[in-house]
Amino acid sequence: MPAPYERLTTEIRHLLGRAVADGVAPAAGCAVVIAGETLPAVTAGTAAPGTFFDLASVTKLFSTVTMLSLVDGGLLELDTPVGERLPAYAQGGKAGVTLRHLLTHTSGLPSEWRGWERTLARGRSFERILLIDDLLGTALEAAPGTRFAYSCAGFNTAMALAEHVTAMPWARLVEDRVLARLGTDGITGAPDPQRCAPTEYQPELGRGLVRGIVHDEAAWSLGGLSGNAGMFATAPALAVFGEALRTGLAGILSAGLADEMWRSQLPEVLGSHFNPADPGFGHGLGLRINQQPWMGSAGRDARGHGGFTGTSLLVDKENGITIALLSNRVSPRRDGDDATGLRQAVSDVVYSGRSDFN
Repeated sequence: MPAPYERLTTEIRHLLGRAVADGVAPAAGCAVVIAGETLPAVTAGTAAPGTFFDLASVTKLFSTVTMLSLVDGGLLELDTPVGERLPAYAQGGKAGVTLRHLLTHTSGLPSEWRGWERTLARGRSFERILLIDDLLGTALEAAPGTRFAYSCAGFNTAMALAEHVTAMPWARLVEDRVLARLGTDGITGAPDPQRCAPTEYQPELGRGLVRGIVHDEAAWSLGGLSGNAGMFATAPALAVFGEALRTGLAGILSAGLADEMWRSQLPEVLGSHFNPADPGFGHGLGLRINQQPWMGSAGRDARGHGGFTGTSLLVDKENGITIALLSNRVSPRRDGDDATGLRQAVSDVVYSGRSDFN
């Protein structure tokens, strides 16, 4: 193993091992690519390089690419009101919502949709068609384009839009338009549970120890892989997707839309409502920008996404870096360390070692 590889993998192995020992997560895995050079995957705890982790909101990156492929194909438009396709969005304040709003969390929708919870409270089983109707009935909290507020409800609304326009199930769209073109079998919405790191113990929902089934309750109620969550991946396979993002998504998206995904959107989308001093503001289409609490101080030009389960994908064109960091920090309960410190520490180590790969 070349010296730069060995130094960096040793440091990452130490960070992951310490996180497991400190109770951050029972399993962790990391795959790093620097300047096109793939480092050996590192694991700790109960994980192996082939362990699948629930990606949680990192799924939104796959959802965004799927939606943009429909734009590439002329089936959707970024700035046409979605109400032209979805009757539930054809009137009132919702008539101004566009796909660009949904992909940048500026639609005015609330953070969460809790229809699954109301269904369980009434003692009813999940019926997807009724749940989608409930989702599309979610009221706006603000006028479109007037605020940035992270919204899982918005990404599931985008999913409903795609299914309505194509008459195809979401999982099939993601498979055909993204996963089948990546050249890796380590990313899926339907993993083998025996190969998955477990997440939360949820006897109160009748789920027991959740393993190989999406942790996010909204996605679970909708049948699994959804717009906001439900993708599973190994760390090496997620790094493959990260490299595809970093290098322009050739064979998946047109160059123009791949660039648009990367570009900072909020100054234009929000206009006079944009506040550059707000540290939470930094977003492309689906991609979070300069999230220093977990991307690190050197990641000012980085894009990526984190996931509630303890996952993250960081991609940086300027520095030629991709970091796929996966853990199951919600196992067996969600009220522990949120893994932000681990994510930042790994990012800092990788950036500090970048010069060794020139």
